[in-house]
Amino acid sequence: MIESLILISSVLIGVLFSRILLKNKHNSKLLLTFSGAYFLAMTVLEILPQVYGHPSENHSHHSIGLFVLLGVVVQYILETISKGVEHGHIHLHKKEQFPFGIFGGLFLHSIIEGIPVANAESHNFMWAIFVHNIPVSMILFSALCQHTESNAKRFLFMTLFALAAPMGYFLGKHTIISNYSLEMSAIVSGIFLHISTVILFESNEGHKFNLKKFGSILVGFILAYLTVSMHVH
Repeated sequence: MIESLILISSVLIGVLFSRILLKNKHNSKLLLTFSGAYFLAMTVLEILPQVYGHPSENHSHHSIGLFVLLGVVVQYILETISKGVEHGHIHLHKKEQFPFGIFGGLFLHSIIEGIPVANAESHNFMWAIFVHNIPVSMILFSALCQHTESNAKRFLFMTLFALAAPMGYFLGKHTIISNYSLEMSAIVSGIFLHISTVILFESNEGHKFNLKKFGSILVGFILAYLTVSMHVH
């Protein structure tokens, strides 16, 4: 229950931030860069060690790696539907109607991410999703505001998106999917790797050194390390 409320709150924070930070594109890009760095560090420091630390009779390290690679492929497919909203992309003309396919891809993506939270050894998996959901919610809500005049529709779509990760949590906790927690964790770690690296590579425009973005990356790495260290000790 607590996990679901925390995941929902990340979307609410994203909606609130969209009113403040998206007025300044530079600030929103810094936030996205920070989330990508935190996401990547949590994957490398916490999630992948957990995934590879539990080989079983059914899965060797090599077969677990196949599920990680499957996650990369799954994310590639999902973002052809969502148009890359997960890592900060949404290119629509103001006169266009909001494409429901983008929302559908993002909704499915969020459900899949929420599944491993149910059986994770720590809450760090959940916090990684929490941090990433904030800029994604900002971008999604901003797109809804530009292309949907109805406040009721905006509320409906953001509510559905907020419930997506908790729905994944429910599936991972109370359905047959719970028997495949290791495989799902490996798949989602591949999704995390894909998203986080795309965010960081694309944030380096023109391959020029940017002190503020570099600082955002370092802060994301350090915060993730401290989060993991607090759990360990």
